[in-house]
Amino acid sequence: MKYFAKNLFRSAKRNLGTYIGAALIMALGVFIFVSMNDTFINLKGQVYSYYKENNMADIFANVISMPKESLKEFEDYPGIKRACGILSADLRIAGEGIGDIANLHVLSYDEEAYLNRPLLKPDSPPNSEQIFIGSKMMKARKLKKGDTISLIHNGESYDFIIAGIASAPNYIYAIPPSGAVISDGRDYDIAIVNSDKLEKILGRENIVNEISFELESGYSYEEVRYSLREHLSEYGLQGFSNKEKQSSYNMVDGEITELTGTGTILPIVFMSMSVFMLYTVLKKMIDNDRSLIGTMKAMGLRNSELLGAYLVQAIMISFMGAFIGCILARPFGMYMFNQYAEFFSLPSPSYIDPLSTKLKGFLIAATSSIAAVILGVGGITKIQAAEAMRAAAPSVGNNFSPSIIRHFNVMHKMGIRSILRSPFRTFFIAFAIAFPFALSCALLASENAVNKMFVGYFEDIAKYDVKITTENYASFNRMFNSLDGIEGVGEREIICEIPVTLKSQNHTKPTLLTGIGRGSKLYRISDVDDVFYEPPREGIILNSRIAKDLNVKKGDSIEISTGYAPRQKTVLPVSKVIFEAFGSGCYVDIQNINKYLSLQSFSNTLLFNTQRGMEDNIKKKLTENSAEITSFSSKRDTLRIYQDRMKSSKFMLRMFIYLALFSGVVLIYNISLISIRERKKEFATMKIMGVLDKELKQMIFMEQLVYLICGLILSIPLLKLFKWLLESLLVSESFTLKLNIGMSMYISSLIFCILMLYISGMAILKTIDKINPNDSLKERG
Repeated sequence: MKYFAKNLFRSAKRNLGTYIGAALIMALGVFIFVSMNDTFINLKGQVYSYYKENNMADIFANVISMPKESLKEFEDYPGIKRACGILSADLRIAGEGIGDIANLHVLSYDEEAYLNRPLLKPDSPPNSEQIFIGSKMMKARKLKKGDTISLIHNGESYDFIIAGIASAPNYIYAIPPSGAVISDGRDYDIAIVNSDKLEKILGRENIVNEISFELESGYSYEEVRYSLREHLSEYGLQGFSNKEKQSSYNMVDGEITELTGTGTILPIVFMSMSVFMLYTVLKKMIDNDRSLIGTMKAMGLRNSELLGAYLVQAIMISFMGAFIGCILARPFGMYMFNQYAEFFSLPSPSYIDPLSTKLKGFLIAATSSIAAVILGVGGITKIQAAEAMRAAAPSVGNNFSPSIIRHFNVMHKMGIRSILRSPFRTFFIAFAIAFPFALSCALLASENAVNKMFVGYFEDIAKYDVKITTENYASFNRMFNSLDGIEGVGEREIICEIPVTLKSQNHTKPTLLTGIGRGSKLYRISDVDDVFYEPPREGIILNSRIAKDLNVKKGDSIEISTGYAPRQKTVLPVSKVIFEAFGSGCYVDIQNINKYLSLQSFSNTLLFNTQRGMEDNIKKKLTENSAEITSFSSKRDTLRIYQDRMKSSKFMLRMFIYLALFSGVVLIYNISLISIRERKKEFATMKIMGVLDKELKQMIFMEQLVYLICGLILSIPLLKLFKWLLESLLVSESFTLKLNIGMSMYISSLIFCILMLYISGMAILKTIDKINPNDSLKERG
């Protein structure tokens, strides 16, 4: 046994590159698994601990106005354990260094409020002169403790001193009024001020408009939502959802779900490749060591002892791969966690390095190696000692029709014959080509889809330069004429965005209704396939995600209502259901707003284009002359934010692309070298028979060409599988990702695959050049 094990390790030393390749592919799988799961554990652990410690509510509601004392009425409802409420408003801010239009979602601080308790740093309730601001705006605006800023309401300015940083569990991610999915906090964040002070500013003493509820143990959202909604509608209900649908919670939960999927599927893919390669290596070793194994069996060595020797090798490979993967995973895991912590404004982010993921990584690697051993060397048990003393009979391939190859020369025919003679090897090399080709195509399509989802939105759908919203809803004419006399303003259009509640049978959905004029050029309705729609003359266009929540389809009817006209409820038909790239929109003709919701000449949003170089001047004039503007959203600035944020996403996607291509290089190179070692006698014989080097090159070229064609054919089902996996992984209630693989992506992946084959082909030829015919034809014991 000792001598057999030594022989195996000598063989491994001779094929060191192959074993290193297997370990590196295993390291890739462990690297992705550990880094993704470390990020997941840190993000999920800290987010949900924050929710628990600060008493995240179970149900959220927004109303126009409710007396504070009315909150106690809800605690008498069956299933409601506690009801809390605060006053909030979106207010313009001004001050030294602000210089442009920015807003804060200002929340009142109530020490008695149990649910959604804010976290203040330093932990001291604000007095009437103090304000705590979210960390994103503090960083983006370079604000610091002790600075003075002003809140503006109805043309009046109120001064505050920045006392510190604020965060709240229901505003880990604050979505700005512009609806931007990604925000750097420069133009929008949360703030917390003294409750009495905010009531005086807004003129709403003892009033609340953000309501939260905690459920009694054993009760669900479905059991209480109808009675709650009915009661809340008396106060002008504008939004109503459970915790899972609350915008901030939903955004974080979606990212965590994506991390879970990515951290599970991609390691499985790379680990499968590792098993595949290790299996190939071990099976070829068995073929080469056939006589030795037969001899050892004849000497009384048991199958378990023979398997154990190979198993030790595989475990060593898995250990080396897992070690490399774990070492590389830590910096990448920290990088990803810091990106998420900044994006979601975690109050006290701290990265821990969990040992459990490393242990799991080693366990997965070891399991993969054991699987490869069982698959690759399980044939030892079938080898009979007497049979194994002689070489295995060579496999004879089927004859092929001369008509297929009649135009090929002799060396090309020999290359094809070699491929047909060893279908096992052909399949492996073809698979080694298909895997990186299919995965890189799918990942390139993902990068393009993410870019199109955000950047393409402003190129094809939102074709305006600037979007402004006002504090109070205004008439069409007043909104449209508000930009008269301002130099640099180009084409303009009016839309309206109204919080509404949609209802169908027992399903309800709070959302934002967008009223658009027919023939609008600055804002268009489009789906993921770039099909554009006009707002219907009668009825409503629904986003597919909303339609799914309401369980409706085209031709069904829904009820629509808004807190601004609580007694007006209108039933209208669903004219279309469309798949939008992101958001959860619904659309009507702006001319029908009065008919559907009894809101006469109702508008709050103005879109316009600007002349080149005039946008900053327009923004300055609007800042100076219009206190009613609550939001100034620039396409230029929003695109910059998206592009900055997408740098990290692109980095991760490209890293996965490079890893996929690297694994392809390792697979093709090592399997090709294994193939050459098997065929040493074949090439030595050909050299003795006088075959020239250039003829050998023709033969190798034909083999590589057939491998490429077989790999491309095999990549078709793999590509469909990876496309489906990525579309399933990168899914959220906020967006729909559809992968369209363009010709450039196919060409890019094909060029790299050709380059991989060229490198392996050159390595084969270099190895052939070193073959000594006399030594290769000697029999070895």
